[in-house]
Amino acid sequence: MGEQAFSFLPLSVSARPPRLVVVVPHDKDWVRWMALGLMRVSQVWGGSGSVVVPAAAVGHAGVERALAQFGPDHVVAYHPSWGSVERLFPGLTDRLIAGQQVDDEAAREAATQMLRETAWSHPIVARAEEAAEDLRSRLAVNRREDHVQLTHLFDTSSPSELTALGDVARVPLYGVPRGLVATTEALSCAMGIGVQELMVTAEVDASGWQAATVHQAEPEAVAEVRAAAGPDALAVRTHEAALCISVQRGIPNRDTLLVFGGRPEDYALAEALRQTHSHVSWVPWNEPSRNEGWLYVRSHTQDRILATSASLTLDEVRERAHASWRLRIPSMDPDSDVAPEVVASAEVEFSCRQMVVLRDTWEQPRSLPVLVGEDGSLVAALSLPGEVPAGLDPDRHRWQVTLTARNHPVPPLHALTSPAVIAADQNPWETFVRPADGGITYWSHRFDFVSAGASLAGRLAAPRLSWPAIGKVLQHAAAAHTKAIRPSAAGKRAAIAERLLGSRTELEELASSPGWPVLRAFTSKKPDWELPPDGVWKLKSGLVLSWDAVAAYQREDWDEHARRAELDRWASQGVVRRGLVLGCCHCPIYEFYPLAEITQDYLCRRCGGENSLVQGRWKSPRPEPSWYYELHPAVRELVENDGDVPLLATQFLRTQHWARPTLVCEEFEVLQSGNPFVEMDFAMATLDQVWLGEAKSGDALESSPKEQKREACKLIDVCVALGAYGLVLATSKPKWSDATVQVLRDEVQGRRVAARVTPKIVLLAGLGTKPDLTVLDA
Repeated sequence: MGEQAFSFLPLSVSARPPRLVVVVPHDKDWVRWMALGLMRVSQVWGGSGSVVVPAAAVGHAGVERALAQFGPDHVVAYHPSWGSVERLFPGLTDRLIAGQQVDDEAAREAATQMLRETAWSHPIVARAEEAAEDLRSRLAVNRREDHVQLTHLFDTSSPSELTALGDVARVPLYGVPRGLVATTEALSCAMGIGVQELMVTAEVDASGWQAATVHQAEPEAVAEVRAAAGPDALAVRTHEAALCISVQRGIPNRDTLLVFGGRPEDYALAEALRQTHSHVSWVPWNEPSRNEGWLYVRSHTQDRILATSASLTLDEVRERAHASWRLRIPSMDPDSDVAPEVVASAEVEFSCRQMVVLRDTWEQPRSLPVLVGEDGSLVAALSLPGEVPAGLDPDRHRWQVTLTARNHPVPPLHALTSPAVIAADQNPWETFVRPADGGITYWSHRFDFVSAGASLAGRLAAPRLSWPAIGKVLQHAAAAHTKAIRPSAAGKRAAIAERLLGSRTELEELASSPGWPVLRAFTSKKPDWELPPDGVWKLKSGLVLSWDAVAAYQREDWDEHARRAELDRWASQGVVRRGLVLGCCHCPIYEFYPLAEITQDYLCRRCGGENSLVQGRWKSPRPEPSWYYELHPAVRELVENDGDVPLLATQFLRTQHWARPTLVCEEFEVLQSGNPFVEMDFAMATLDQVWLGEAKSGDALESSPKEQKREACKLIDVCVALGAYGLVLATSKPKWSDATVQVLRDEVQGRRVAARVTPKIVLLAGLGTKPDLTVLDA
């Protein structure tokens, strides 16, 4: 076995608080329970970047899609203590202790205090735990086999699990007094500020909460709490309070989202979307408020205004948004007043990913030595050093380390679990590792056995990581759905061509270069120019061309000097082989003999007869033999089968902002029960997503409508099975046929009516001439 290639991987390292999804138990009075859960999360470092959801919202398609995009580190169930529940039901513990008939006052007081610190046991807590476990299994977060790192959030957490916000904050903090959060209007405001257990006598009416939500401000009662906390006080649910900032990967989403509806799932949808979109307002009240007019005052940083809901139908959302729109504050420029668009909760666009990081420790450059596998996977040659971010204490604080590679993204697929991103010889129990944020994240401290009095190096995690190639990413995704993948014949040819040229990028550049028509002349396809006599010979092994044939190809942007240099480069790479066309004096056969095999005396490849290199043996009648060039068989088959179309497609897609950086996989087959199910021409892995692609030289998927429908269904099903975000259909024709587009629309609409998962479909046409990329409008 040959030695692995050695390289250096440029990394960006960030430290950040853990991201939580906290599932809160509740009954009919769910708003007060959410206030209780928000109050607990407001005490946790990173609570500003965490999500609190009611148990009843778990399982809603739109909510879980937003949570999956959010990418939590932990899904936990909030388990309140008796003391916390007593805040909702005053006298709860006293009544229970009274039933125990404890006569001694000191004993009764001690029992009461002990009970208040004990976790509350109730069926609604059990239902929240079940909901959290279901959600955890679907989002595939910190789990190693049957062991989960963090399952519950109690009112008192161990310092070895989560860090208290008060241990990190450097200024006074304030929040909405919990007792004021009794209505959905109050909750819509409190979700952005945070909640604290404070005693206040002031009251806020519904209109006050509505105005605060619309203007993303504070009602007067909360402003008084802030003033009492001090001039430097910060809201508990702001990133600044936790010494953090929010960074965005990709093009920032400038759409404003309005979430209508007062159900628990509406709150959960708005709460999750707040972590992925810059402008989100939850509008839970039923009747339009005069304050809503300000929702439509657009700034130069906003694009569209989208209206959605988790509980209302699209028609109901449209009616509610229209009623709200009529109250808008007119703009100075009437043309800038654009009515809100209605979108289903499961179809909200995610153009970028937000990540809450420690303010002074993010995007730190590192260079890590790695071993490069034959499939393109990268394995760290050394374990990562344990480092303490500035401002944190390794004894009192816990954090996440996130590493992103500049040119090797790791898409956060659910099927990619810890074994996919750690080295084979790494102790899997040292820390919890998983893909996240387009890279790899792990828990800051060792999770296995740590002896008492261990040094800092012995307490901090230092895992040896692996960045999987896109082929391995697809294998993991397929295995999760009892499928398998393998390279197709075309994929193997493309892989050989990539090895000859050095990379997929070089092959894409070749496909778009002026030299591609020259390579096509080596195939059975008719060349684009007239070849000179004796410039081409058709042998049994294929066509061979002379330099005169290449020189006859006229193109303004590819002069003779450039052609000569390119042909020499191809010969040095092995794309073409230079040699002679020689015959045999024993049998009437001519063959191509590469330069390395040419000697004065040679054996015929057909009959084995001995020959001497004399004028009678070379095919041309010239006094001296002419050099001919033979195309590598794999490259010839790639060119003959229109292999430039998928290459041009991926080359163009790399220029899109959402595909930087990207890994590309050549054509592969998806196997179902061991049998080929469908072929895909390429796959792309970006920081956030996996895309699959089908490329055609024609403008239709298949020849008949029935076959087109069958092919469209297969392509969409494979995208769903592999967890792909989208499907790219590419063609070298100016556009896809109307029949093909209609088949795709019908299939997408049918799947949406049936509430089936549907990938985003984009149509790419005009490859090689004027590429045009459009989203399928279904």
